[in-house]
Amino acid sequence: MLGSRKRFSVIFPALILISVSLFAITAGLLRARPTRYVVLRVDDIQDFAFRDAQLLLLNYSVETDLVLSLGVVSGMFGEDFEILDAVRLAVGSGSEVGIHGWRHEDLAVLSFTEQRDILFQAKSRIRQLLDVDASLLIPPMFSYNDDTISAMCEESCSIISTCGDFDEPGFSSEVKNIPATVELSILSDGVWQMKSAEIVVGEVERSFELFGYAAIVTHPQEFVRDGELNQVNVESFVNLVENLGSNCEFTTFEKLSQSR
Repeated sequence: MLGSRKRFSVIFPALILISVSLFAITAGLLRARPTRYVVLRVDDIQDFAFRDAQLLLLNYSVETDLVLSLGVVSGMFGEDFEILDAVRLAVGSGSEVGIHGWRHEDLAVLSFTEQRDILFQAKSRIRQLLDVDASLLIPPMFSYNDDTISAMCEESCSIISTCGDFDEPGFSSEVKNIPATVELSILSDGVWQMKSAEIVVGEVERSFELFGYAAIVTHPQEFVRDGELNQVNVESFVNLVENLGSNCEFTTFEKLSQSR
């Protein structure tokens, strides 16, 4: 009996040591793994267009604490009070607002002065309606040029989100580019074809490898077919969000810029 106690007195501390070591290793691995950030960018937020889809995305984000990056067409925003209230709720829940043009212009064909005026007008309207000082520019049609960057510097816009596939002009130290890296749908002959959740997840994983983050761009019209909500696409989007949410953290461009 005495021998058993001696053996136990030797084995028990060894077990504690092994357990502590395993815990330390596990904790170290968890600390070493970087956070996998995903931005969900929703362009073309505006009055009266594709309303059911806009309201679906905005309300879903609030109900599920899903932060979005909202590309607001500022000159076509503010008169549809249901959309306005839904955006306010989303912003109150952590979503960010980006300038998506004044009337969805091709910025690259405009002069520096015209672009600067658009940014000034857009920032003023967003501040008036949403009490947000927008610092993010989402150029319509991914189109911009060097004058865009100069106008951004004058109007205190510090982040631009373009497209990772496009050739891009130089940036000043005052403007950080965080492009979209994944498109939720493919536009073919004027029709949006949404990719499967499996394909998007694969592209997100590839984006992590190439860029260290993923930014998925979508539009409300991708969820509409023949004037009505496309329930198949809605379900695919929900499945995608739930899938990514299991091992990624949804964030905004502004917060992502602070971590890079």
